[in-house]
Amino acid sequence: MPEGLAVLKWDDELGPVVTSKIPKGLKVGLDPTTSMRVYGIATLGETEEAQKPGFSSLSFDKFKLAVYYGGLNMHLKGLPSMVFLVLDSDEDPDVYKDALPEIATQIFLNADRKKYIKMVPKLYEQIARYTMMTPEQRQASILSDPIRRAILRTLMRDGTLQSTDLEQIIFEEVGKKIDVDLILRPLVKMGIVATGWIEGLSSEVIYLTRAIFILRRISQDTVRAVKSGSLPLEVVDSFLDSTKRYHRDYIAKLRRNLTDTVWTEAEELSKYLLDFEAYDILQILREGPQQTEHLPSLLEITKAKLRKKLKTMEKAGILVRVNDDDGKEHALLKSSPEVVTVYPEWLIQRTVDLYNKEEIHSRQAGHYLEILKKFHPSAVSATMMELE
Repeated sequence: MPEGLAVLKWDDELGPVVTSKIPKGLKVGLDPTTSMRVYGIATLGETEEAQKPGFSSLSFDKFKLAVYYGGLNMHLKGLPSMVFLVLDSDEDPDVYKDALPEIATQIFLNADRKKYIKMVPKLYEQIARYTMMTPEQRQASILSDPIRRAILRTLMRDGTLQSTDLEQIIFEEVGKKIDVDLILRPLVKMGIVATGWIEGLSSEVIYLTRAIFILRRISQDTVRAVKSGSLPLEVVDSFLDSTKRYHRDYIAKLRRNLTDTVWTEAEELSKYLLDFEAYDILQILREGPQQTEHLPSLLEITKAKLRKKLKTMEKAGILVRVNDDDGKEHALLKSSPEVVTVYPEWLIQRTVDLYNKEEIHSRQAGHYLEILKKFHPSAVSATMMELE
């Protein structure tokens, strides 16, 4: 666990100024000489291109710093533009290469009205857990962010948009201008979007390369366990009946209104994937049914909190609890929320239609079709075969 976290902004008269820190008594790395050195390294270059948001690390005699700089825009506005973690001399800063940018982004998004100051203690607590996130949870964190959801929803409809249009989407979502690079960084890193410049266009272009959803799936391990005869018959019958009805209704809902259902589910289900206690329960039940009384020994959770989590997850349609004739309660996975990424094949025709309607620049359309061709599963498979 880091020794502390500090948020800094630039003052033209004073230089780097600490605006928030935890613990309150943190002094390591905050002396004027060190903070000026850190700011100097992060802000080399005078253009916005040279001062893009980015992660870096620094080593000193007795400590290390994991640093995230928010970019020239934040710096020039006099807003908090740097967040760093103070680490022991033997700790590896790269452990926080994914966690710190996400934590810093939440701070920068709430910088103009100083809302972030109250958020800092909780964000600091999340640092250690974030480093332990599974790839699925990191994908879910993308879908939990309303700004990124709005961007993805647009991209999954149209495939590509210019950076200026993206800025407008962000403005409509949060009511202020936010550095686009801050929002896109994890999407690019995960291979969900790509960016590039095209001759003749005044701003950078963003392309969707993988569509991302959270879908409810039937847990085959649960069904196999139920049909194996290891559970009481009354539990089996109750579970199969309720699950069959639930998934029939879920599929009908997807067919009626696919878009609204997908994005409503993304917002709702991402909460459970990012709730570490709920996620631990989900992971256990993915392996098969459990007697409720056995769960506390498998989890670092009190019985009272377990009951509360089970009740919430049952209400969300994730699990079901069934009592057998002996009064023993069994927890079974009703629908497993899983993050899914797919190749956006429908955007090939969509791009052609937008071009024919002159709603997209010809070079932009052509470049995106080339990208879709490059990322097509058949092309990827051929490349992998060549490498092998």
